[in-house]
Amino acid sequence: LYHANRVEPIRNVVFMGMGEPLDNYKAVIASIRAMTDVQRFSLSPARISVSTVGVVPRLRTLAHDAPGVSLALSLHAPTQELRCQIVPTAKAWHLENIMAAVDQFVDSQAHLIAARRCKVLYEYVLIAEVNDMD
Repeated sequence: LYHANRVEPIRNVVFMGMGEPLDNYKAVIASIRAMTDVQRFSLSPARISVSTVGVVPRLRTLAHDAPGVSLALSLHAPTQELRCQIVPTAKAWHLENIMAAVDQFVDSQAHLIAARRCKVLYEYVLIAEVNDMD
């Protein structure tokens, strides 16, 4: 980030694409704290998003450990059964438990969400004739 920030100011950061960020929780939280530290990058937490397939225990602690950070939930299917076919790790975390943890995240960040300083995004990749029907 230091070198990239010298070329152009960092505006947004998304944790995704190199494995499940919430499986590397301590490092992600340490990175977020470094990025939001006014002595380092002074990035607003609202400019940081964590994308996850839904690691329930970590979803339950994310709002406390990184307040103001946005959440992007990779759903990809409307049911647990279909999600297990599409998302290999879906077997570990049931959709109902994930949605309950997201509700808890929203409740704990409600004041920031209302002020549009934090958000929850739902990611859904359409796959022809797999999850694009009804």
